[in-house]
Amino acid sequence: MNSGSPDTRMRAFLTLAPVYCLVFVYFAFPVSVALANTTLALTVLLACVRLTDAQARAGLAQALRNPVVLPAMCLVLVIVLATLWSPANWDEFRDYFRKYFKLVLLPVFLFLLVDREMRTRCWQAFAVAMLFTLASTWLNVWFELPWSSTQNKGFGVDHTVFKDHISQGIMMAFFTCCSLFWALKSNSNTGRVLWSGVAVLAALSVLFLSVGRTGYLSLVLSVVVFAVVALASRPRTLGAVLGAGVLVLVVVFIFSSQFQQRTLQAWEEARSSSPSNVTSVGARVQVWHFSVQQIRERPLLGAGTGSFPVLAAAHFESPEMCATICPHPHNQFLFFLFELGSLGLLAFAWFLWAIVRQSFRHPLAHRALMLSFMAVMLVSNMTHSSFWLSTESHFFILFTALLMASASNPAKREPGT
Repeated sequence: MNSGSPDTRMRAFLTLAPVYCLVFVYFAFPVSVALANTTLALTVLLACVRLTDAQARAGLAQALRNPVVLPAMCLVLVIVLATLWSPANWDEFRDYFRKYFKLVLLPVFLFLLVDREMRTRCWQAFAVAMLFTLASTWLNVWFELPWSSTQNKGFGVDHTVFKDHISQGIMMAFFTCCSLFWALKSNSNTGRVLWSGVAVLAALSVLFLSVGRTGYLSLVLSVVVFAVVALASRPRTLGAVLGAGVLVLVVVFIFSSQFQQRTLQAWEEARSSSPSNVTSVGARVQVWHFSVQQIRERPLLGAGTGSFPVLAAAHFESPEMCATICPHPHNQFLFFLFELGSLGLLAFAWFLWAIVRQSFRHPLAHRALMLSFMAVMLVSNMTHSSFWLSTESHFFILFTALLMASASNPAKREPGT
């Protein structure tokens, strides 16, 4: 057949169009949920059309064998089955299915990301979005940017640009580790210096220009994990880096009013927590107490999908407290255990373990990046219901796909690893 025939051109379009749409999703989700959802829907639609081809279906079958897919599908199955004993109604079920539906799409993402060049383009798209966010965050100190969600000049105030301070904080924490990874992998001194500089600016933006305590914890833990893993073969260098990191953290705590105030405030809010005292940390303490009480009553199967808002609204009498904590318990592990019981929590733990286990099939630098991502995921889901919330679930599911896409064909190991 003629290489320029309409049939060949259409086949090429159907092959590339969903992949390039997915590349754009990696740029869109850090800056706009609406844009990300629209592009994601188009990606899925085009992918379904592409799957009319036998070769594409064979590629999807291969993606289904990725080690992260089975635990993800088991988690989805438990979510569906748990509707059978839930006090929630159909409208609430529909909202939950919409929130967790990206887990079902994980094999499609893995299938579309099989090509290494396209994975590189996705990393580049995310980097462009985060570099724009980072530049805007720093410019926000001196200028009122029309696209920024905050209009606060000067230091000592929040400078969140897109979404909320929690989602920007965790994504910027991971972007710090990405920049360190790219600095390590760069073939030129210029590249190493530039990406190291970006990592420093990204870290400082979290510590000095954000009020997100989840971002602080994510940054510290992910960078420590990255350093420990990446420098595991060089213990002296690792010791020096960790020592310097502790010193930097102390200096930042002294000079960053945001970091210092929000850290001390967290302790005070936890200490003074009560059902009538509505604070960020205090509300979390109250809802965690409530969740533990309910989990003791239904440890195996949980209260059912969508049950948390129903039972929390019946328990918390204060409208102000309920507005803060009745939608979700600000802890994904408790959320799954509350609604899905031990079966749901085990499925989620299996999902996380599949990523950790896969990281050890890769060279040290790649392993460091994957485990730093897991550190961010752990912190975020311990302090927030990240797989239930739109931006954060985009982030964690899409990067699970990107990091796991090469699972069946990991990179050639570096010497000594």
